[in-house]
Amino acid sequence: MRRVLRGALAASVLTAASATAQAADLPSLKGAPLPPPPPAFSWTGLYGGINIGYGFGDSSRETGSLGYLTPGALGALPGGSGWSASQDLNGVIGGGQVGYNYQVSPWLVLGLEADIQASSVESKAKSAIGVFDAINGPHLQTSDSTKGVDWFGTVRGRVGFTLPSLPNLMVYGTGGFAYGQVIHNVGFADNFIAAGAGFGGAAVGHGYSDDTRTGWAAGGGVEWSPLPNWSLKAEYLYVDLGSTNANSVALNGGAVAALGATAPVFAATQNSPTRFHNVRVGLNWHFDPFAPGLVARSAGGLPSLKEPPPPAFVDSYQPFQVRLKVAGVIPLNGHGTVYDQGIGYPGLGSIGRLSGLTGANGVIAGASTNTSTSIIPMLDVAYYLTKNWAIEAICCVAPHHIQGTGTIASDFARAWLFPPSIMAQYHFTNFGQFQPYLGVGVNFTTFWGVRVNNDTWGIPFAAGSALAGLGVPGVTSTFQWATVAPSWGPVGQVGFDYMFNEHWGVNVDFKYIGLHPMVHSTAVAFAPTAPVLGPIFLPVKVSLPINPIVISAGITYRFGGGLLQPVLANF
Repeated sequence: MRRVLRGALAASVLTAASATAQAADLPSLKGAPLPPPPPAFSWTGLYGGINIGYGFGDSSRETGSLGYLTPGALGALPGGSGWSASQDLNGVIGGGQVGYNYQVSPWLVLGLEADIQASSVESKAKSAIGVFDAINGPHLQTSDSTKGVDWFGTVRGRVGFTLPSLPNLMVYGTGGFAYGQVIHNVGFADNFIAAGAGFGGAAVGHGYSDDTRTGWAAGGGVEWSPLPNWSLKAEYLYVDLGSTNANSVALNGGAVAALGATAPVFAATQNSPTRFHNVRVGLNWHFDPFAPGLVARSAGGLPSLKEPPPPAFVDSYQPFQVRLKVAGVIPLNGHGTVYDQGIGYPGLGSIGRLSGLTGANGVIAGASTNTSTSIIPMLDVAYYLTKNWAIEAICCVAPHHIQGTGTIASDFARAWLFPPSIMAQYHFTNFGQFQPYLGVGVNFTTFWGVRVNNDTWGIPFAAGSALAGLGVPGVTSTFQWATVAPSWGPVGQVGFDYMFNEHWGVNVDFKYIGLHPMVHSTAVAFAPTAPVLGPIFLPVKVSLPINPIVISAGITYRFGGGLLQPVLANF
């Protein structure tokens, strides 16, 4: 019996083992694992883009006043006055922006944005007021004001709101710091029209302000991302850059009037607020270089909370390169030599010879200039012929201020520079992620928007000079216009990229630019105690070696390797 039971048990075990083996050979009814769901849309990351729009004023008004410092021919001060004039501030704006968003929750996004805008926003304001006083009779006081915003920028916080059902649509509010270049230019006049007052004619003056103003900005907008990494926005922004004051005294105070008398000397001022609305549309490109990598899995197949080690740096061939940077332009020289350009007054000769200031070769003694520094955005575009050799084009615009010193002590002129450069570069690629380079090239700088600042300055006369011999103690002058000739020059460059991966990196760069333009200008002058001379014109030339160094830092992006792989495979 025991043998029979043992045999039956053995047969059962063999049968079960055989069935198990056969089942292992059958196809599995278990389906393939489902693909992971697409990542949820998020606004988190860096972005940059461009915008264009229109700026217009908020119906604010300019105010001014005119009073007198010295009496006229009748020995009494004329009546002064005050006025108010409307301004029609408006013009096109356009520029770029960069920023960072952080999605705090499905409905809340916090961010920070900085933008810089070129601007044609300007206004004109005119006023005329009749004044009558019993001693001097009737006279007409006028002001003719022009104001422009050359450029402006903001640094603002943003608070955005989204709906879980529409995560790629954001409505936001924004506000923060604003700054910009405001130019305010005013002509003043007081016209004496009554012969009964003993004289006729006009006293004229000019006020000028050209400065970087600061203030605040606030507004809001809507941003929509219809495609991955791209978004469209429409935005409203109110910008307040404070107020400017343009002050003047009469340039020809004491000028001869119709009956041989002198006109009184006035002082005038014009206050102009710079507040305007902006409506604009823009395009942004979004990226997040700080996004975490994929979650690693442990040997047992369970998810691991530990981040994987960063992948090894791969320096693939990416022929196209774009850099967006901020640069500081620092003149190494900027001190010009000022030349007397010849005849300044009919029958008398040049002002330099008359005043005793002109020395050898027509150089005006004691006159020079200083050139300001500038902080600007910069765009570099490069093409790599090989992994080591590249051709780079550098593009930017820079404002500069030229200050007269010495015997032409004045706020001389301001100008915008467009200094494109073409560079040949050699990149060292044997240091891994750290990639230094050297470059040489040529620069061509053109100047536009040159404007004189119309400050008044006095020309001192040397003892024994012709004008000093006439008993004229000095001349009150102001520059009337200026032009700057284009300039060619060499460029030297040294810098480095530090690449995080084959596409993204950071850049630091140093350049030297040989820049030596010629400035031509004419000043107009009046001798208050010798009005018989009338206006005296002073043509001058300034040889201005600027020779700046440009220090910049920013973000590098390389791309296009995949586009050229089929072509490169043939070589």
